[in-house]
Amino acid sequence: MPHPFSQMFEKALRKSTAEENFVLEEAEALRRKGYSVREIYDVLAKLKQELVMDRDVEVVGEALEEFGRYLAE
Repeated sequence: MPHPFSQMFEKALRKSTAEENFVLEEAEALRRKGYSVREIYDVLAKLKQELVMDRDVEVVGEALEEFGRYLAE
């Protein structure tokens, strides 16, 4: 059974463009709601591994890179 965040990120990915990364926005919203940064990051990393299309990999990769800064805190 997929993680609930996966479905949210996949929906955000479909709306994302090169200029607007809705995956990152969704991850940020989950963090602000108090969800674990590690959990969010791990779901993003798993999603990136499952993607095939270059555009999708790039969008999720950007979100991972930006969101990863919270792991260092």
